Amino acid sequence: MKRALHSCAFLISLFLLSGCSSQQEDWQAFLDESFNKTEGAVRLLQRQINSGSLRNTQLLNHYADVVRAQKPEMSGIVDALTLDTTTAGPIFQGLKSRLNDAKTALQSAPGKGESAVQEVWSELELIRTAANPDIYAMMLTDPINVLADMSEGQLARVEAMSKEASLQANRSADTGPGSQLVGNPNYGHWRTDSSGSSFWEWYGKYALFSTLFHRPVYYNSWASGRNYSYYHDYGRSHYTSPSQFKSQTNVNNQAKSKFQKTGQSFQSPYAQTKTGAARTVKTPQAKPTSNNFKSRYQSSSSARDAARRTSRSSSGGK
Repeated sequence: MKRALHSCAFLISLFLLSGCSSQQEDWQAFLDESFNKTEGAVRLLQRQINSGSLRNTQLLNHYADVVRAQKPEMSGIVDALTLDTTTAGPIFQGLKSRLNDAKTALQSAPGKGESAVQEVWSELELIRTAANPDIYAMMLTDPINVLADMSEGQLARVEAMSKEASLQANRSADTGPGSQLVGNPNYGHWRTDSSGSSFWEWYGKYALFSTLFHRPVYYNSWASGRNYSYYHDYGRSHYTSPSQFKSQTNVNNQAKSKFQKTGQSFQSPYAQTKTGAARTVKTPQAKPTSNNFKSRYQSSSSARDAARRTSRSSSGGK
């Protein structure tokens, strides 16, 4: 009797493990398929950047030439901005880094459960949309418009209102050239000083911007008075890694908590979309949702099941 019970328990356990294994294999196949599509999109974008055929890369180089001739002392920062016309630029390198991280994460995600699988899939979908050449070209409008502002009126902003009109429409403070890039983790990060206040610190090659600003940019004043930029108002969800999102959230929560303790009101920098984009501006598709995930996964699973049935049928049912 005991042997029979043990045998039954063993068979049940084997059945459950087999079902679990099958589920994980399906998740793994789904993530592998998603990764291949995203990797293909990034490679296509890379080829277009290298060939010089990507929209706005030539314009960014042209604007750089104008400002470099106008202000030769600014050649260092101008050269740094033109990196975004190449695959060595921070925007493209950010996508590559995230793709590598997703590749690592998808190996263990199926064993952690559906939520982990959905998280990796969502990141892959965001990267794939960000690699769309038209959307990527819109990200280039921020460095282009920085150069436009540096030209002191010689060059016009692209896909955006003029600096004066945008400042007035958003009641923003003029913090100087480079303001479109403040808060964008591709170019710098928020650093906390001894008083607990966060200020913007540029990465090495963009450090010259700190000398062009009227004063250090603190998070609290920037949050309530930031002006329009493509990254912050349209591209942030698709051009920010999960760890960067976490860092941005932490800085925002710290600032909010600090203000609440002093009885002051605090406005998130993303409380509303700023005025400033041209009507022709291209925006990424909505962020992936759990419903999108279930729909894509079920569709993918059905296709694989059909392929298996066809394979078994063609092999004589063996």
